[in-house]
Amino acid sequence: MSRNLFRSRRRTFARLSIPFLLACMMLIATVSAASAKTNDAVDGQPMDWHPASQVSQSLIQNSEPAPSTTSGTQPAATAKAATTSSGKHQIATIPFWTSSFSYQGQDYPYSMVGKDPTKGSSLSVVPTILIPMKLTLSDGTVYDGSTKADAVIKSPIFQFAKYESGYTQYGDAIQRAEFWNSVSTKSPLYHVWLAPPVRYPTLSLNVPADQGKELTTRTGKVVAGVDINYIDVQLVAYMQKYHISTRVLPIFLSYNTMGTDQGGCCIGGYHNAIPNADNTAIQTYAYAEYGDTGLLRSTNPNLFANTDALSHEISEWYNDPFTNNIVPNWSVPSEPQYGCSNILEVGDPLVGVGFDVNGYHLQDEVFFSFFARQQPSIGIDGKYTYLGTFTTPAGDC
Repeated sequence: MSRNLFRSRRRTFARLSIPFLLACMMLIATVSAASAKTNDAVDGQPMDWHPASQVSQSLIQNSEPAPSTTSGTQPAATAKAATTSSGKHQIATIPFWTSSFSYQGQDYPYSMVGKDPTKGSSLSVVPTILIPMKLTLSDGTVYDGSTKADAVIKSPIFQFAKYESGYTQYGDAIQRAEFWNSVSTKSPLYHVWLAPPVRYPTLSLNVPADQGKELTTRTGKVVAGVDINYIDVQLVAYMQKYHISTRVLPIFLSYNTMGTDQGGCCIGGYHNAIPNADNTAIQTYAYAEYGDTGLLRSTNPNLFANTDALSHEISEWYNDPFTNNIVPNWSVPSEPQYGCSNILEVGDPLVGVGFDVNGYHLQDEVFFSFFARQQPSIGIDGKYTYLGTFTTPAGDC
């Protein structure tokens, strides 16, 4: 068909007027420009991406949280090293506790947010900051996370609701259920809460053309696809600019934005931890997108819908705040993108599995016993996930 068309053009070329030829050239240029903006549909498969840990486990195991002496913000660099009577160094960061478990003769140290639930009732409250992100792509298209900030503040991430493990916030509900054997007996008033977030100025970015563009998903939805490494650099620069305290959890929020990495898609969020130069302070932070329903999959419309990605990251921050909790290798057939992993990331094995609370979508999370191969599980009702999705511990790989 193409050859016939070209032959026809050659036969009629001599009779075509100059104005007609110019009009055709303009039409071709317009079509070419439009084609440049057309994107092949992405498959909507959640992508495995974790920042490399910058915090050593030995540092955390030999440290404890420094007592807070100020409120508001302060540069992490002002923190000074101190040694407690226990011989541990103090670190200016969020409250955390440490422990370890053994599997097949090997010890696995870990740290989590709050205080140890096996040692009695306690209340930990972590100050939070919510930073919306307004992303303007090179073609002028805008994706504004500030339009979803109020919805996030009103969500179960911060507001109390009824769960199997009590009337509380989502992240705390998961933690209580995860260590239910202790919480239900000797630690009934155990809680780790996020304080109501202080809303900070919107992070506005003009995304370079080589760092982001619009993507069309298999469901026909159009989203922003922005390089996740570019995003992370901007988040770090923002925290430095505003001298955000290392005792605070900053949460960055985008809207209908998928992180990409080396051309791959889709990353809905991540959490990270950055130590200062002399390891006397550690900044933890989280990023997540707030998505429309049916953004990636018609068969699972709640994947990445509203607070789905954020709940994933918040629960993982609770369980692995410094991104350095290593566990025995695990894998699950339902999440092949993670392959054979050794990271204690409670959301990764259950991407796309969730439940609704007050109109918000939240992800199911695996419990500590899943990674530690504990039988029976110490989680609520002997389960290995909040919803009971898995009935056995992780398998080796």
